Amino acid sequence: MQFRELSASELVEGFALLTTLRPELTSEAFDAFITSQYPKDYRPIGAYQRGELQIYAGVSIRENLELGRHLIVDDFVTYSGCEHLSREMIDYLVDYAKMYKCRSLLVWGKQQGISIDDLEGFRPKRDGYIKILG
Repeated sequence: MQFRELSASELVEGFALLTTLRPELTSEAFDAFITSQYPKDYRPIGAYQRGELQIYAGVSIRENLELGRHLIVDDFVTYSGCEHLSREMIDYLVDYAKMYKCRSLLVWGKQQGISIDDLEGFRPKRDGYIKILG
């Protein structure tokens, strides 16, 4: 499995997968959002197997007084049949958060293809789950 931020040319396949989670999303709205938010406020990350995108995660790095610097998983979606790869993606996102010196990782909002078993070491927090990074 290969994990990476999606390049400009890979955003089309990222959008196609994201619309299975957010069917109301238009390509124009997605393009406008990416243009205004990337890379400071939103980063599209993909998990590839044999060169094919299997999982899309949209993440944000934020900072506040309660949590300090933290990574939020805003969007998480897998293709049907690829749910078994979700834990690997979560592990990668934990490493990604550490690389950017985040103190915690939050998974919240609308997700598809992720189960509570994939969130080992997380605990409930508001509308999602949090993992404190060591």
